[in-house]
Amino acid sequence: MKALFFDLDGTLLDSGKKIPSSAAEALLAVRARGVKVFVCTGRSLRVDRMLGWDREMTLFDGGVYCNGACIQLDGQISYVCIDPQAVRTVIDEVSRYPDLHLSVNGEGAEHAFNFVPPQSMMGPWGITPDNIHPLDEKAVISATKMLIFYRELVNSTRPLPAELYPRLLARCGDGMTMYLTDQGATIQIVSRESSKCAGIERVRKALGLAKEEIAVFGDDLNDLDMIRSYPVSVAMGNGVAEVKAAAAHVTLPNDEGGIAHALRHILHIL
Repeated sequence: MKALFFDLDGTLLDSGKKIPSSAAEALLAVRARGVKVFVCTGRSLRVDRMLGWDREMTLFDGGVYCNGACIQLDGQISYVCIDPQAVRTVIDEVSRYPDLHLSVNGEGAEHAFNFVPPQSMMGPWGITPDNIHPLDEKAVISATKMLIFYRELVNSTRPLPAELYPRLLARCGDGMTMYLTDQGATIQIVSRESSKCAGIERVRKALGLAKEEIAVFGDDLNDLDMIRSYPVSVAMGNGVAEVKAAAAHVTLPNDEGGIAHALRHILHIL
């Protein structure tokens, strides 16, 4: 193995949204052996601010963020925007539900919302009031990721309307990549050209690695494409059934040292 790609929530993070000490020590050990380590997450590049990280970012060589819409490699950051017509259609569909919330993420820390975010969202989202912009045409044409959810998203378990995901697929499924995650409580949207797998491929090719030289780790449906695409894939024991069925390996759950266990006893790179 020459590079490892880790989903965060439900994978590298435990249920308290922390990187367990066993996982952190394992990542430091594999990096000491020359293996590159990357984040591969639906979260934005501001993940350190969202999670209150201090030194944790030093565990990684870069990352795939926003489900592949943002790539960080060798100090360079690049973005892929969603088709503006698809963004407009999503805004129209969400407007049918007065209490449904929409976030439109632009490049960097820029966000637009269809509601006024409370102060309690700022820390968990890694944003400040200065990062919030109107949900206007500028936000539409520069959208890199959208989220549909109830309340403040964090720890929300209320399922979205059952008919929303099929309606979005029917109206604009060809113009975007969409995932129903968190047991139906969140819809994540990026461009048609973006996915975790597409982002990994950009990094893999830039590094000149073969598919067999990387390993991917995940737990939820937005990890399924990357789990299916690489011969060395690891699903978490707490993962959804589809991901565990598609993975080459299944490790222990994220709260039971699953990452360190996989690196030591499944991939044997420690």
